[in-house]
Amino acid sequence: MQKKNTLRWGYLAGIISGITYGMNPLFGVPVINKGLDVNSLLFYRYGMATLLMLGYMLLAKKQVRITWRQFGLMAVLGILFTGCSITLFEAYKYIPSGIATSILYVYPIMVALIMMFLGQFPTWQTWVSIFAGVVGAVLLSVKGGGGFIDWRGIALVVASGLCYTLFIVIVNQSKQVKALPNLTLTFYCFLVGTLMLFVLSGFGVKLNPVPDAVSWLNVLGLAILPTAVATITLAAATKAVGATKCSILGILEPLTAIFIGTLVFHEPFTLNVALGVVLILFAIVFMILTERKTN
Repeated sequence: MQKKNTLRWGYLAGIISGITYGMNPLFGVPVINKGLDVNSLLFYRYGMATLLMLGYMLLAKKQVRITWRQFGLMAVLGILFTGCSITLFEAYKYIPSGIATSILYVYPIMVALIMMFLGQFPTWQTWVSIFAGVVGAVLLSVKGGGGFIDWRGIALVVASGLCYTLFIVIVNQSKQVKALPNLTLTFYCFLVGTLMLFVLSGFGVKLNPVPDAVSWLNVLGLAILPTAVATITLAAATKAVGATKCSILGILEPLTAIFIGTLVFHEPFTLNVALGVVLILFAIVFMILTERKTN
């Protein structure tokens, strides 16, 4: 019973994580379109998330202290997570955000291959979910109209996916990381990310101001939903259901991004998009139902 409850909460956390990560373009693209560079945007995003989480942890008396060994792992995770964000947002300069987000979701295959190398082989049901989800994500990116996709954008998205893959695998495999509360883990990842972005900005010299009040609201939205909430639930889901299945649930990100693009930015909802949505939903429902039957 306890295992079933853990799986249930793990799947719920993974779903929340995928949906909130999918809100990245909703908050980020409008600020970038107003001229704020990626490093400055991400610095404000991670800095605000770090301060908000620290304030909550102190008020709620949550664990803040960690060992130096754990901090070393947090440094690696923070660099990977921040690298994932930097490369993804940089890709938005070369290819549309919906296409970038969709291409990113070949990473469940990366996760599965790394986990196989570590001796954890996915079941055939999991492979069915992986390929259905990846094909669905690819379909979401097929908008029609011809033309070429800038190779720089594709390279940046692949780099983003690799960073994300390694982040998930380490969270799932490291006993030191598993011993940390999800809130503490997330706080230190963001702290490291904020420091990393500060250094990349020339210790603050190259930071540009946020353009206006609306942009500050977008930065706050980025800090809370696709940053703090998404990462806390990602860590919880990875620990509960495993790296491979958590990566499949993450395919909800491009699905969310497509719905936001359709409803908010009035992007066309084509047949390819509809088929992609169906395949992604099938991948997630099939994985959850077959998991219940085998436990």
